[in-house]
Amino acid sequence: MERTIELVKKLEEIGETSFDRRWPNYVKRLNLKKKDSKILIEIISSSNLSLITDGALKEQFAPMHAWRALGQLQAKDTIKTLLAALIDLKNEEAFWFRIELPKVMKLIGNESIKPLTVFLKNNKNRWDDKLIVVKGLIEIAIQYPESKNSIETIINALLKKYKSNDFSFNACLLNEFFKLKPYKNELIKEIINQDQFDYDFINREELNKFIVKAKMYT
Repeated sequence: MERTIELVKKLEEIGETSFDRRWPNYVKRLNLKKKDSKILIEIISSSNLSLITDGALKEQFAPMHAWRALGQLQAKDTIKTLLAALIDLKNEEAFWFRIELPKVMKLIGNESIKPLTVFLKNNKNRWDDKLIVVKGLIEIAIQYPESKNSIETIINALLKKYKSNDFSFNACLLNEFFKLKPYKNELIKEIINQDQFDYDFINREELNKFIVKAKMYT
């Protein structure tokens, strides 16, 4: 209990931050250990993450520091709880959490791939929530090239449903996939050829680059 009180106080004292600021070294600054992840995840679970935004009270930024710290601790056992926070209705407007969660996934690394894949396979989860997970997987694939092939397979499984997917989802998936330079991916070529995506959501520059690099019309 003493450690919980101490850690909450220290996180609140760090105070205001923003998603576009550099993360401090929380592990060093707070002398964090793996066992502290239980306290950190409880702070996140019990908080309304939608309140974290410009103008929030100093203490309301504590959960934001907590999820960053979990990433730096590479606390793989907390992924499921972080995903539960993602779909928690009280966090529906937790925009800064949604922005930073992919980086947390990347910091945790390859160990997070399995629970992230389970999340993507759950048809009850909304596509915009799944997109956050896909962003995390893409960051992992870039950071850890040995995982690239398996992550491409995971995202391909989502794209195979392109005819029933929301076209906005297809566009967003393509935008993320383009970061891996998948110029030999036949499924992506098929989706582009059949215009099975929302042009308002697609990254036109990356789309054109893919078409050229994949030599689709030459």
